[in-house]
Amino acid sequence: MGINSRRVPFLPHNLEVLQRKVPSLFPDSDTLLLQHTFYPFFAAFLSDVNRDELRSRMIVYRQGEKYATVLIPPIISKDVRYCTQCITEDEERFGEVYIHRSHQIGSIDVCHKHRCVLISQCPECEVSLGQLYGTIFLGSTHCPNGHELSGTIDTLHQDEIMQLKLRISKDVYQILNGEIKIGDLFYIYNLLAREMGYQHPDGRYMNQKFHEKFLQRYSPRTLEELGLIPDLLEKRSALQIFSEKNAIRNPIVHMLVLDWLIGGYGQLHKYESAHKKTPIPFGNGPWPCINKVCAKYAQNVITSNKQHYCYSTKRIRGRFLCKHCKMEYRSSCVDGQLEFDFATVKVVEYGPLWHEQLVIEYNKGKSMNNIAASLGANRSTIKKYLLLYMGKKVNQEHPLTKGSLNWIHKLYLTYDQTQSINETSILLHTSKSVVTRYINEREKYEKEILPAMKEAAVTSEVEVEPRAKLMELLERFPGLSRSDLRKIMGSKILSKLMKEEGNGLENILPLTDHPFKSPLWEEEDTKLMLVIKEVCQQLYKNPPNKQIKRYTILNLLSTKDKARIIRYSEKLPRSTNMLDQYLESTEHYQLRMIPHTVALHKKHYGNTTLPMILSSCRYKNCSQQVQLSIQEYLRSKEL
Repeated sequence: MGINSRRVPFLPHNLEVLQRKVPSLFPDSDTLLLQHTFYPFFAAFLSDVNRDELRSRMIVYRQGEKYATVLIPPIISKDVRYCTQCITEDEERFGEVYIHRSHQIGSIDVCHKHRCVLISQCPECEVSLGQLYGTIFLGSTHCPNGHELSGTIDTLHQDEIMQLKLRISKDVYQILNGEIKIGDLFYIYNLLAREMGYQHPDGRYMNQKFHEKFLQRYSPRTLEELGLIPDLLEKRSALQIFSEKNAIRNPIVHMLVLDWLIGGYGQLHKYESAHKKTPIPFGNGPWPCINKVCAKYAQNVITSNKQHYCYSTKRIRGRFLCKHCKMEYRSSCVDGQLEFDFATVKVVEYGPLWHEQLVIEYNKGKSMNNIAASLGANRSTIKKYLLLYMGKKVNQEHPLTKGSLNWIHKLYLTYDQTQSINETSILLHTSKSVVTRYINEREKYEKEILPAMKEAAVTSEVEVEPRAKLMELLERFPGLSRSDLRKIMGSKILSKLMKEEGNGLENILPLTDHPFKSPLWEEEDTKLMLVIKEVCQQLYKNPPNKQIKRYTILNLLSTKDKARIIRYSEKLPRSTNMLDQYLESTEHYQLRMIPHTVALHKKHYGNTTLPMILSSCRYKNCSQQVQLSIQEYLRSKEL
C-alpha cells in the first residue's frame, strides 16, 4: 500500500491506511482496531496514557517509531490454534474457517465454549496448521494433507488448572468481543484493595501481604502452566496490580488476581455496582468538568481520580482530569467529611483547549476582566499566561541570545512598559535576580555616570583644559571607576593626558585592577605546614574507619589551602612532606582496624575466627605481621 510496515498479525500497524482503502467495510479505524486485533485485550489492563500510546502506534503511520509490540508482553502463541468444534461451525455458517482471537493467548490452550483443548497440528500427520508470521493458514476443516479435523475432540481433564483456564478463556472472549464494559479498572482496583485489606488508609499498599497471599492461592505449578515464573513476580506485587501508574502489563496476571479476589473479570461490573453506596473519598462520582470553554462544562463526565494522603495536612488529595479538554484540577477532603467539596478545587493544568481560547479572546481585543470572566479564571492567571504567550511569540519571531545587547535592550524596554520585575522575568524567560541586577546597573548609570557625561559635554563647549576637567570629575563623583572616566572624557583624551602627566596622574586616578602580588612562598609554606600538622593530629585522635590517604587529609583543609597543595606542590616542599608523613600505610590501617573488625563480626555472626577475618576484603593478602596481631588480639579476647 505504498508504506514500509512490518507484518505483525496480532498488533498490526498503520491501520488508518487499510481503513481508507476499504471504508465500506470499516467506517473508521477504531472499528477495525476493536474487531480484528488484540488491542481490546491488552488495553483493558493498561493505564490511560499507555492505552492511548498503543492505539496511536497501531493506527497512525509514524516512520521510525518503535513497534507497538514493545508496549506489551509476548503472550500470543506463535502457532495458530483452532478449536475443532469452532472450525466446523465456521464452515457451516461462513463457508470457510476463521482464526479466533480468543484461541491465540499462549498459555490459555482451551476453548471455553466447547470445553476442549485447542490444536495447532494435525493429530494424524502432525503438520502445522499455521504460524503467526506465516503466509498459509487453515481454510477448511481439513489439514494441508487432507486429514479431517472436525471430528477430533480432546476432552478436558477436570483438574483445577483446566477449570481456571476455562474461566480465563471465557473472560478473554468477552473482553475481545466487547461483552464486558468497564468504566475504569483502576478505580475498581482502588475499592478492591481497601476492602480486601491490601491498602493502608494513607494509600500505601501492603505488598508483602498481597505477595504471600497470591502465592498461597496459586501454586508454582499453576503459575508455570500459565506462562508465569514465580521467582520473577516482584515483592511489590500489590503496587504492580492496583496502581495505575505502576501496573504490570501482562493481562494474565491481572486476570488471575481478579479470579482470586472476585471470581473473574466478568464480575467487575457486578462488584462496581454493589459498591456504589460505599462512602469513599470524594464520593462515587462522576465528577464535573470546571472548564468553561469545554463542551462538557458543568457536566459530570470525569469517572475516575487519583488520590494520595498528605501527612502534613492530614487530608486526602484527589486529582481529576477531563478527557475532553484535558483540564486537570485537584480537591481535598478530611476523614469524616469525604464528600466532594467544590470550595477546595484548584486548577493544576488548564489544558490546550483553554489556552487556545485565551489567545482567541486576546486577539479579539477584549479587556482583561472580560477574558477572565469568559474563561473562569482570575486576572492574575490571565495576565500570567498572556505574558508567556507574548514572550514566546516574540522569541519565535526574533530569537535573542541571553545577555546580548539586543536582549538587554529588550529587558529595559519590557521593564519600562510593565514596571514589574516579575513580569519582565516571565517575558524574557530569566530569573528575577537577573532582571534586578540589570535594573540596578541602569539606575547607577543614570544617577552617576550620565550626569557626569552631560556636565562634561557642557564644559567641553567652554573648552576646559582636560586636566582641570578630570580633576573636577574626580572631586564631584569620587565613586567613578577608571573605565567610567574613559566613557565620559573619551579614551583617546584620557590616554593622551596620562602620557603627558606620567606617574603623577597615576596616583590620582582610581586603580585599574587590584594589584596582584605573588605570595612569599617560603612564608606560605611554613604556615601551611603548621595547618596540615594540626589537621592531621586531630584526624588521628579520632580516625575514620577507612584508610587515611592523601585526599582524606586534603578534604579537611580549606578550599584555598587544598588548591595550593594540588597546584603548587613544588613551591610548598615542607607542606608536601608533612602531608606525606601522615599518610597511613596499608599495614598500619589493617592493624588499627583489628578491634573494629572483630567487634563487627561478633555482632553479625556471634563468633569470630582468623579465617573469617582473613576472608574479608580488608585483610586479603595481608602480611604475616598482621596475621599474628589478629591471632594475639583474638586470644586476648578469649582470656
